[in-house]
Amino acid sequence: MKKILSLALVLAMLLSVAAIGAMAETGVDTNAVEKDGVQFKGTVKIGSVMCEAGAYAGVGVPYSQFYKLFVKYINEVMGGVAKGADGVGYYLDHVSYDDQSEGPLAKTYIEKLVEDDEVFSMVGNLGTWIIAATQDYIVESGVPSVYWGTGSALQYYLPAEGNERFTFPVQPIYITEGRIMLLRAINLPSIADSNVEEVNKVGLIYSADDVGNQILQGVNMQMETIKESNRPEILGVQVNTTVADELTSQVAQLAGADAVVIGGNQPYFNGIYTAMQQNPETRGIPVIVSYVNVAPTFVPEVANEEDAGDIYGGAWVVIDPAAQTERQAADIAEFLNVLNWGAEKGYITQEAATAYSISAYSMSSFIAVKVFMEGVNRLADKEITRDAFLEAMESERIDVPISGGVDYSNAQRIGLDGMAFAKYVKNYTDAATSFITVDGMKSISELLGE
Repeated sequence: MKKILSLALVLAMLLSVAAIGAMAETGVDTNAVEKDGVQFKGTVKIGSVMCEAGAYAGVGVPYSQFYKLFVKYINEVMGGVAKGADGVGYYLDHVSYDDQSEGPLAKTYIEKLVEDDEVFSMVGNLGTWIIAATQDYIVESGVPSVYWGTGSALQYYLPAEGNERFTFPVQPIYITEGRIMLLRAINLPSIADSNVEEVNKVGLIYSADDVGNQILQGVNMQMETIKESNRPEILGVQVNTTVADELTSQVAQLAGADAVVIGGNQPYFNGIYTAMQQNPETRGIPVIVSYVNVAPTFVPEVANEEDAGDIYGGAWVVIDPAAQTERQAADIAEFLNVLNWGAEKGYITQEAATAYSISAYSMSSFIAVKVFMEGVNRLADKEITRDAFLEAMESERIDVPISGGVDYSNAQRIGLDGMAFAKYVKNYTDAATSFITVDGMKSISELLGE
């Protein structure tokens, strides 16, 4: 009887050890699994919070719907992630929640992903309100977070220390973008058909929130690096309303500017630009807007009038075929292939596939997942742990799909520092060409001629 009990105890211990081995790292299960006829050597679980309702649903819906479709494609067509020499990969298990564009709800869901769902990594959380409500918690928890759908400086570390190193920003951060926006304004005379001969005064009208203040910080940072004799005069104006009729006095302070930098997200851009066109002293002045506004959806109708100010903005995603490199063109081809596959399978409608094919937000979620994949794929045939993932992400520069590259070596977490320059096409007939690239992707150093 004692011998039987001893054998039972040994068997229980072995099963316990096997179970521990199968879950060697939070969010990683090494038990083989078969799904939809595809064999996988295990499962890697990722999570995200993406708004599908609320104030930013126009961004969140194309973003989240492509994301979910792409995960299906990765599993059903690509055979998962971190595929080894035997051609077998890990099933990518994606858990997501809709925070309805609300910070408090986002915080609840982030905590749920970490504590209840026990994800290996966050991938592609969408929105400034999320990072503002949760970044401290995420850093403390030690969960990797790849790609935040925001330019918030809360993900900016130089250098990152401790658990900060598990944050991997991709999009240009607003501080960096503020620097680029000023340089683009100064360089407008070199842009064909800008009708700007010289830039002596630059208007800077910015929102009284994190976005506006971080763009302001970037402008000020860049001004300090310009020789005093070459510095333009800055006409700085802060605003705290998005209603055009309430911006009359603020906009009037921009009179005489050769170009205006609008530091704010979509609602602020719309109100400020509209107010500028209502004032004869500011109507027609070219404006430089944040990359988050470079989409026809957010451009006011007044912008199509012949004498309205031209709208320029940064483009970290190179959509214009004429401006793409061979790699970027191949990235777009893969992106479109996913959509066509989804429509053929009935996962999305053909109408949705067509709409998403020109959506910068759908492309952004494609980028988010691909950057994560690059890191985890570097661990093929290796043990997948968070520390190993960190080392893989920092090991060499990552080519960002449809964009430039990002370098996490030496603990730098600054996002992309290069952007192309796009111009709004008045009265466009095809949304795909509503913004055209007028200058290719350039880093700050390149804009300075270094």
